[in-house]
Amino acid sequence: MERLWAPLEDDETGIPPADWWGRYGVPPVDGLSLVDLVRVGSLDAATAAFLWLALEHRASVIVAAREHGAGKTTLLTALVDLLPEGTTRYYLRGWYERFVFVETLERDRSYLLVNEISDHLPIYLWGKGVRRLFGLLTEGWRLGATVHAAGAEEVFALLRSFPLEVPSESLRPIDLVVTLGMGVTSEGLLRRVVRVESVRWQGRELMPRVLAVRETIRSPLAVYPAAFLATAEERFGLPVEEASRELAWRQRRIARWVAEGVAGQRAFRALLTRFRRVSTEEVDEPLSGSRIEETPDRDDAHDERQEIEGSVWKDHGH
Repeated sequence: MERLWAPLEDDETGIPPADWWGRYGVPPVDGLSLVDLVRVGSLDAATAAFLWLALEHRASVIVAAREHGAGKTTLLTALVDLLPEGTTRYYLRGWYERFVFVETLERDRSYLLVNEISDHLPIYLWGKGVRRLFGLLTEGWRLGATVHAAGAEEVFALLRSFPLEVPSESLRPIDLVVTLGMGVTSEGLLRRVVRVESVRWQGRELMPRVLAVRETIRSPLAVYPAAFLATAEERFGLPVEEASRELAWRQRRIARWVAEGVAGQRAFRALLTRFRRVSTEEVDEPLSGSRIEETPDRDDAHDERQEIEGSVWKDHGH
C-alpha cells in the first residue's frame, strides 16, 4: 500500500520533523550533546572544541561510518546545536525534496541537513537530488550530512562515482569529514570518532589533512593541534593566534561542563543560549574574537581571562 507522506512541521526548538529521521511519528527525545559524547569517550575535549569552532563558522560537515548504528545521526544532531544563533535549519526530504527552499530561505543564514546520502529509504537523498544539493554548495549554501563510508577518500569516491557523479568542483566547499567506528570489546559496544579530516584539493585530486585519528577502537584519539590551527585559518579565515585562544577557551569550557555533569541536549542548549546572551552584553570586557562568554565571579573571571589570553593551547603541546 502506498504510504501518504505527510511530514511533521519543525517546532520552535529546532528539532527536526519526526519523519525526517524515519521515526514516523515517534516524538523526539532528549539526545546526546557534544558534552555527553566527550563524557562517554566518543571524542576528546580538544577535538570537540575544534568542531564547536568549525560549526560556529557554519562549516560544511559530512559524518561517515561504514557500520549501521555507529552514531552518525547522534553526532550530526549534536553538532547542529553549535551553529550560530539564528541559523535556519532546513531538513531535506529525501526523494520528496523539490528544492523550493532556494527561493524562500536566506542562504547565508541557513544550514542544509541530510539525514543520509543513500538509496536505502525514500527519506534519504540519492541520485540527481545529491548532484543538485552539492551544486548549491558552490553558490554558498552550507551542509551537514551523513553517509556510509570510512574516511574522506571513500566519501568522495562515492560522491564522484556512478550514479551520483558529483563534479569535483561541487565537492570543494566541504570543510570536514568526521568518521565514526564501532566495535565490541570487553567493555561492551563502543562507538567512537576514529578520524577527523579537513578537505584540501590539489587540482582535481583530493588531499585530506588528518586532524585527529584513533588507531583502534580502544586507542585514545591522537590530535594534531597544528592541523587544527591551519584548517581554522584556511577554511574559516581565523589567524593562528586567534584560533589558538578560541580553541583553548572552548576546550577548557567543555572539560568543565563534563566535570560539572551537564547532561542531555536540553541542558546543553540552555547553556549555549545563556553564554551567547551574555556575550552580547559587553560584560566585564569580553574576550576579543570570542562569541560565547561566561559570567563567573569577577575574581574568577579576571583570572580565567588572563589564563585564556596567555594560552597557546598548552594542553596538547602547541
